[in-house]
Amino acid sequence: MRNVLMRNDLSLSLKFGFLGLGMGGCSIAYESATIRTQITNNHNPYTALLINTNEIDLRKFKEHSNVRKLQLTGFEKGAGRDIAIGEAAFKQHRETIQREAVEYFADRDFVWVTGGLGGGTGTGSILEAIRMLYANGFKDRCGLMITLPRDNEGSTVIENALDRLQMIAKAMNNLGCILVVDNQKLYNDFIKEQSQASISEYLDYSNKYIATALHEINVVTASFNPIAGYHFDSSELLNTFRTPGLISISKLEFASNSIDTANQSTFLPDFKRSIERGTLSDGYNLAKSSRIAVSMVAHPNAAKRIFSMSFINSIETTIEGLSPMAKEKPVAAYEDPNGVDLSIYTIVAGLGLPNRVNQLVDKAKEAQEKADDVFGQVDSTLSALSGFTRKKPFEQSPSTSDDPFAASSEVASTKQSNDGDVDPFSILK
Repeated sequence: MRNVLMRNDLSLSLKFGFLGLGMGGCSIAYESATIRTQITNNHNPYTALLINTNEIDLRKFKEHSNVRKLQLTGFEKGAGRDIAIGEAAFKQHRETIQREAVEYFADRDFVWVTGGLGGGTGTGSILEAIRMLYANGFKDRCGLMITLPRDNEGSTVIENALDRLQMIAKAMNNLGCILVVDNQKLYNDFIKEQSQASISEYLDYSNKYIATALHEINVVTASFNPIAGYHFDSSELLNTFRTPGLISISKLEFASNSIDTANQSTFLPDFKRSIERGTLSDGYNLAKSSRIAVSMVAHPNAAKRIFSMSFINSIETTIEGLSPMAKEKPVAAYEDPNGVDLSIYTIVAGLGLPNRVNQLVDKAKEAQEKADDVFGQVDSTLSALSGFTRKKPFEQSPSTSDDPFAASSEVASTKQSNDGDVDPFSILK
């Protein structure tokens, strides 16, 4: 389904709103809101409200008709990766944020609270943002989109992320869906393809990649005619987003002529791997998911050949093996007159936290152990310095004291007294 953004024959299942928090969350929200389609009267279908403390960071986002920016005054220099400051800033401006959000997202079918876990503003305010939306009528139409930090972003960032993940994990059963973006996965995938690219190029790529991945899921559920008797429609997509727990989305594309329906090895292993690897994150226990849905799209000529009963049965058998506990497992096949390749989209809901969280915990513990080792060691330079004692010149003067250094002590004391100086180093003058 190439050029999904540049076609005027497509439709959308849901009207999304994005509440961006902090630099990372605002970047994803902005990229999502500035997606431009060729759909008549709906060229920019999504809206975003960007919330940040740092005034300079907000300036980076160009003015746009469906984007609002709200800088939290009094915190113009940012939160300095301090969760407490980010939370305090949101609470101080809660009434203003609430008024803007309720007004701006009134017609939205679903609102994504987007935040990059690890910093100060987004990490610190994300729980308060969810509380605010829940208290104002968005309980059944909002979810979280959070990013996990890379290994090399430092212990403060990782510990900040884990701090908030602990809180989110405890409340998962009371929340809607949570879409996790693993920055380490995206970074590794990107650097394999473009090892000479800059960090700014990667950030631009990753934000667009995240926004497009969600947009395509929103398109495929509303744009094509089902041909296999089942349609995973807009209402079912919304129910999926309302499912507590994490969601994982995946996409797989085949050249239509590469599929040999009589030989499962030409498509089934890749299909299974695409679900296991995910598009934005991986490492889930798929067996515990509560929902899984597959949507397949091909050109009518290819669809007639590919979407046979045996082909669909093999897809159904595969997802049954991956997610045996899922209560709903629809497999929908569509024809797209303007399509070229076979595109397969999968969404899995009701998942637990991914293995990436375990890796971050291990990384944090490793950093703490290294810190204990380093700071627990005696600083050899400091030890040598503290063990140095300057010998005073020998003075031939009578002394009534048994202490051979009493005279020099008296001189020092007299000098300090005469100078009337509080300089701790005055004795050296």
